[in-house]
Amino acid sequence: MASLSKPSLPSYLCFLLLLLHVSSSYGGQFRVIGPSHPIQALVGDAAELPCRISPGKNATGMEVGWYRSPFSRVVHLYRNGKDQDGEQAPEYRGRTELLKDDIGEGKVTLKIRNVRFPDEGGFTCFFRDHSYQEEAAMQLKVEGFGVHVQNMQDSCIDPFYWVSPGVLVLLAVLPVLFLQITVGLVFLYLQHRLRELSVGTFSPYKVFPQCQSRKSLFLPAHHLLFVTKRRGESSKEGKLRAEIENLHRTFGCFHEYRT
Repeated sequence: MASLSKPSLPSYLCFLLLLLHVSSSYGGQFRVIGPSHPIQALVGDAAELPCRISPGKNATGMEVGWYRSPFSRVVHLYRNGKDQDGEQAPEYRGRTELLKDDIGEGKVTLKIRNVRFPDEGGFTCFFRDHSYQEEAAMQLKVEGFGVHVQNMQDSCIDPFYWVSPGVLVLLAVLPVLFLQITVGLVFLYLQHRLRELSVGTFSPYKVFPQCQSRKSLFLPAHHLLFVTKRRGESSKEGKLRAEIENLHRTFGCFHEYRT
């Protein structure tokens, strides 16, 4: 029976190197855990977004950051032991702070000051150790608009709180209705006067007694029509000219009557 050959020393060395490589690769893996529920914040207040790695380990030498979609806008970035403020999106410059009190245990918190409505939505936290990176998503919910409106309503007294909406609508419609009625009456009055002029029976000095002294200035429409015919104008043009001249004299008397 052939005896089994003993493994050589180079084989042992290769096997040990393989174990070290596998253990080191698995040892570098971790999970990133964010809050399981949306973070709520009021407009103008500060919001804190916690993030950690599991299993916990010192993350001082790691790259830690938050970004938002679309286009992976950088909210805050920590690299080489420093905050990289120059790589932030313009809307977050001067408003973020990375709380690193527990970074030795793999726990960090992003603080966003002066929360605004555009801040609402999704954020992504990531930890990068050399070439290995893991991420966790979280949500920020911004509230406060209704609260601000309610405070404004409480601080301002509506002088028309006792008026029903129907009455307010009626008060808004009445001036327009009155204007339409007035325009309609004026139109009917002018239409009636023009009809009288067309038959030559309208006499301004009957309506305005103060025009008796100017009685000779007013001519019946058919007299003026005769004059215009002598000028060579058509009957329609002459009739229109007669009506316009009498209307001009009528409004002149009306102006004197009012003054």
